[in-house]
Amino acid sequence: MLPRGIESRLSAAGDLSGVRKVTGGATRQESVFNGLKTISRTRVIVHDAVRPFAPAELFSAVLSALEHADAAVTGVPVDQTLKRVRDERVLETVDRTELWAVQTPQAFRTAALLTAHEKGRAEGFVGTDDAQLIERSGGTVTMLRGTRSNMKLTYPDDFALAERLAEGAT
Repeated sequence: MLPRGIESRLSAAGDLSGVRKVTGGATRQESVFNGLKTISRTRVIVHDAVRPFAPAELFSAVLSALEHADAAVTGVPVDQTLKRVRDERVLETVDRTELWAVQTPQAFRTAALLTAHEKGRAEGFVGTDDAQLIERSGGTVTMLRGTRSNMKLTYPDDFALAERLAEGAT
């Protein structure tokens, strides 16, 4: 999907004649929905550009996992202590035994994801990822182990670390 207003800058990227361009929406969920409405494939992968270090094997793995599920996501077990906090006061320590930090790529049966998106839109629900929409609609989601190097670039420090990783430094 393309962010709004970027279409005019695409010519600098070279020949994109084989690429279907879809204008993004106001939210990530709306952007994915816009893209889903344009495809006819039975399976689709959703991947965030903010995860530039996702290894190719993860894409193959999530597609293969759709044999027995409506969706397959990647992630890593949470290894840090988690605290629930309100107004800078610790309320409790959260049991992390069954918690995973979810990543992309995520693969879906296209029809299931489109139905889940339509249900979310009708109910005014905005999920934090597409798998959450599948969960809410009663579908099955499989978790596959991702890699810690498949980091999400969110904060300024993340970008500095990513630059070092891209240059081969640690």
